[in-house]
Amino acid sequence: MDEQQAKRILGITETDNARTAKIKFRRLIGRYHPDAAGEASPDFQEQAQRINAAYSLLKSKNFFLEKEENIILWRAPVRDDAFVERNIYAPYHMDIDSGGLYQTLAHGKYMWNPDEEEFQLFLRSLLHAVKDLLDEVESKCGIYGGTDSLRVPFQKQLFHCLAMQFVDPLYCLEKIADPEAMDEAGQKVYCFRAYIGEKQDREIMKRMVSLQKDDVVYPAALQDWKLMVADSQGNDLGYISFAEDELYYCLFPLMRAHLVQTKMTVVKVQRNREKYLRQAKAEIAFRIRMKKGAEQYRNPDMNREINQILSAYKGVLTGRGR
Repeated sequence: MDEQQAKRILGITETDNARTAKIKFRRLIGRYHPDAAGEASPDFQEQAQRINAAYSLLKSKNFFLEKEENIILWRAPVRDDAFVERNIYAPYHMDIDSGGLYQTLAHGKYMWNPDEEEFQLFLRSLLHAVKDLLDEVESKCGIYGGTDSLRVPFQKQLFHCLAMQFVDPLYCLEKIADPEAMDEAGQKVYCFRAYIGEKQDREIMKRMVSLQKDDVVYPAALQDWKLMVADSQGNDLGYISFAEDELYYCLFPLMRAHLVQTKMTVVKVQRNREKYLRQAKAEIAFRIRMKKGAEQYRNPDMNREINQILSAYKGVLTGRGR
């Protein structure tokens, strides 16, 4: 393997610098590494080894030790009508394994760009933006501290509203995944690795272990950011989980808008071998096909809902103060 081959394996282009190259490496290894993806098949192990070998080669060539250029303009679309600005964070140290230290690179109404901004740091920026909004409400009410328990439901609602403003599902989907195929109408078909199964009641576990390879499971209910699935008889099987967390923010808005068709088939089922059945896990091939018009989708404004949430929080605070 030479340097050019290593870059092709990691998807690194000539416009990438050390920081963006590392983001691509982390996203790729998270997709195939057995610890992160829960997959121990020889194919996935081999792919993870190739990715690590490519990264190691570039590291030995000092590619990841290059100094970052000064960032004058952040390379991401701007949503002018977003409710707030947010910080853009990046790891403080160039060493990829340096831990949780980070620095602020930019501030503005920037959409999430998966090639430029690590997903976990994007989530952190949203959490900080939510904190600032709630702090401002408390300050106007003359309340400082002691509100942690009151904040929780409002934090959750605000977080999802901001995620809807700063994640363009189609733009991000094209950054983090390649289509598996194109249908006859030229619409893209994607396939993602997903799972169902966790510690649940015994009846659901029985249904889980009865699943066979290539069985089809069906969407039963989409509740907030959770998708309940069912077997062919309509019996609940629990919630779907994706190997990559960012997919929730790309796929669920499109599903709510009825702009994709889904097909979920069982790849394999891992059964608990203990005497008393407590846990089972089914790996799912989660396919989506874009419908005509999906490319026109834009997330809703959300500003009115954010204002309503903040007003409701103010009402809780003022009611508490009486």
